[in-house]
Amino acid sequence: MAGGHPASASARLRARDAWLSRRCGQPWPEGVLLDALRLSPTLDVLDVGAGDGRLVRELARRGHGGRVVGVDPTPGPGVQPAHAEALPFPDASFDVVLFVRVLAHLPDPARALAEARRVLRPGGQVWAAAHGPAHLRATWAALGQPLAPGDTPPKPAVTLTCPLTVTADDARFLLGTYGEEAEVSPHLFPIQDAAQLLVWTLAP
Repeated sequence: MAGGHPASASARLRARDAWLSRRCGQPWPEGVLLDALRLSPTLDVLDVGAGDGRLVRELARRGHGGRVVGVDPTPGPGVQPAHAEALPFPDASFDVVLFVRVLAHLPDPARALAEARRVLRPGGQVWAAAHGPAHLRATWAALGQPLAPGDTPPKPAVTLTCPLTVTADDARFLLGTYGEEAEVSPHLFPIQDAAQLLVWTLAP
């Protein structure tokens, strides 16, 4: 477990994903997602909202032979600056467009999807992924902070789940990665929980 609480939201997300990756035994969420999608190694892939470029690097690590491009308004190394609603690519440039934990946070998701479809080649695929309602649900319940009810998501094409054990120290760390603090009752831990990723295919 990392010591202290990272200051920025992006640093907190990286710290939380690093913890989830250690518990799941592979990169979360990009490794788990790519295992499920089984992309052909010759496809040209665009990762929208690529952040620090982890998915782009994971594809390279796996020897992906097609073109792989990541875009983000605040790009990390190897990622191009661009907004999802105005992609700087010609029509029909990619075989696959990915939105990983991004689409729900965009100011204009419909415009972003229209752009994704514009740059998609005939027969290509748009995939979106987001954490599901079971993601760390038991931990939040033990902390007295159950997730607020929201809209029921549409049925995903794929549901990816990674069982994991959360200790009291882990729970304190996770709270910090969300910029929160709360009393952690050690007698409630360790608990069995899970990371969950829902994946949808969005028809062109």
